[in-house]
Amino acid sequence: MRWWVLILLPFHLLAQESYFNCEDIAPQNYQVSYDADKVYYWNISDGEIIYNNSNSITVQWPDSIGTYIISVYTTRFGCEGDTSYHGVQIEECPYLQLFFPNSFTPNGDNHNEVYQVGGQSADKIEYITIYNRWGDKIFEADSNKPWDGKNCQIGIYTYSVRTHNQHYTGQISLIR
Repeated sequence: MRWWVLILLPFHLLAQESYFNCEDIAPQNYQVSYDADKVYYWNISDGEIIYNNSNSITVQWPDSIGTYIISVYTTRFGCEGDTSYHGVQIEECPYLQLFFPNSFTPNGDNHNEVYQVGGQSADKIEYITIYNRWGDKIFEADSNKPWDGKNCQIGIYTYSVRTHNQHYTGQISLIR
C-alpha cells in the first residue's frame, strides 16, 4: 500500500497592523497567495467584509478600540490546509483636533454671535456645559451645539467639554 504525504507550507497575510480611531478607517485589503486547487475561507472577529474574491478580501474595520483577528484557511481535496492569523489593533486616538474660541460677541452684528467649539474633531464632543462666575450651570448640550449667550451678562464664563476619552475646561469672554 502506498501513501501520499502532502505538506502544505503556511502562507501569510500581508496587511497593516494598527490604526488610530481619530477618524474613519478606510477599507483595508488583505491577500494571500493564490492556488486554483484551493478553496479559501475567511473569518474576521469584527468588522464587515465588503468584498471577497477567493484569496483576497476587503474589510471595513470598526472605529472602536480593540484587537481584531482576521484569519484565512484553505481546503484542498476536502482536507484543511494552510491557516494564517493576523491581528489588527485599533488604538485610542492620541489627539483630538479641537479649537476653543476664547470669546464671542452676541451683539446682533452677525459676527461671532454664538460660542461653538471648532476643529476637525468637533463632532466627537459628547457633552458641553457652560457655567457663570458663581458656578451656576447656564447651558448644557449632549453634542457640539452653539451657545447664543442670551439673557447672560458681559463677563467671563467657564466651559466644560467631554469627548469619549478626554475632558477639557477653559474660560470664555462674553463681549457685547
